[in-house]
Amino acid sequence: MPSDIDRVIASLRFLELQPDINRYIWRFLIQKIVYLAKALGMEIGYRFTIYVAGPYSTQLAHECFDQQDRISSLQTGYNLTPEECEVLEKIRRCCDVLENPSLLECTATIVHLIKENPEFTEDDVFAGIRLLKPYLSEYTCIAGMTKAKELLFRPEYLTEELRREIDQWDRIED
Repeated sequence: MPSDIDRVIASLRFLELQPDINRYIWRFLIQKIVYLAKALGMEIGYRFTIYVAGPYSTQLAHECFDQQDRISSLQTGYNLTPEECEVLEKIRRCCDVLENPSLLECTATIVHLIKENPEFTEDDVFAGIRLLKPYLSEYTCIAGMTKAKELLFRPEYLTEELRREIDQWDRIED
């Protein structure tokens, strides 16, 4: 069975990233990417809590420093499963991993709020993100909410009734 850090390295390689653990931005990005991968179903054992910049795992941070050379060279013998590739592709399509770290932080934090508080309404989640991240713009929070919903959406949620309604809306636009 592969170690968690092997999955992380294989994930970074899949996403075509070249991390430098000595730079804060890379440690930040790895934390958010790994959290989202775990939240979307990858078997990753790191425990995450909300910290200053969103979901954070102390164990992952320590392993990143301990395995710094392997991470920077993307050295692992682990090959991702098709399901893991699907999760990472979803993250790649949804999140501007390198282009917009604030949006990534917001999205990961919203996913964490939703996963940890399933009883929260959308308004509760939005209020929570505004409380936790007052420095993020309202636009970033709205975009983060949309991205979180996109990431968490499952095809089985798309009922026949919902499909018909979407089709009706699509016909109105034409």
